[in-house]
Amino acid sequence: MKTKKITIHSNGQGMEKALDTVEAFSLHMGFNPRNSRRARLLAEETLSMVRGIVMDFEAEFWMESMPDCSCELHLLAIADMDYAKKHNLVATSTQQRNEASVGIMGKIRDFIEDSIFYMCGGLTMPPADPRLMGNVSYADIQVWSLQQYRKDMEELKQEEADSDLTERLEELERSIVANIADDVQVSVEGDNIEMVIRKNFPMTI
Repeated sequence: MKTKKITIHSNGQGMEKALDTVEAFSLHMGFNPRNSRRARLLAEETLSMVRGIVMDFEAEFWMESMPDCSCELHLLAIADMDYAKKHNLVATSTQQRNEASVGIMGKIRDFIEDSIFYMCGGLTMPPADPRLMGNVSYADIQVWSLQQYRKDMEELKQEEADSDLTERLEELERSIVANIADDVQVSVEGDNIEMVIRKNFPMTI
C-alpha cells in the first residue's frame, strides 16, 4: 500500500494534511492505537527535523508499506540551493566546524551540509574516520544510515574507551526518532534530499 504524495512547504503548508494521511494509513494497516500514535510522532519529528535543517524547501511526503516493513515514511525535499545560498551555508558551517553536533538532527544536518559542500567543491576530503559519520560514501550520491551509525558507534566503543563515543550513544538514547525507528536513511543528490524512516509495526488485522 502507498499513499498519494502530498506537497509540503517549509512554511508549514501541507504538513497537517501529511499527518492526517499517516493516521489514515495506520488505521487501514491495522496498527493498534499506540503504534498509530508512534507513526504520527515519527512523521512529526521527521517534518520538524527537515524544517530545522533546510530553511527553504518544497517536498513530497508519502507513506507506504513494503514486504519487509509495514511503515515507511518518505520525504523528498528539493532545497533551493543556488550558488549564493551554498556559499553562505559553507561559510556559516565552516565557522561552526569546531562545534560538536548534538543529537540525531545534528548528525543529519552535518551530513547534508557536507554532502552539499562536497558537490559544490567546498569539501574535498571525507571525514578522517568515516564511521563517525555513519560510513558516508562520497560519490555522486551521498547516503547516511542511522542503523549503520549506531552499529559503528557500538563497534568503536568496544575497540577503545572514549567518553565522546559514550556521549554519542547517549544522544541516540535520548532521540525520539532513534528510539522508535528501525532505521533512518538520508540521501543527497544535487538539490534533492530524501529521508526514509522505517519502522516495522505489527499489524492487528
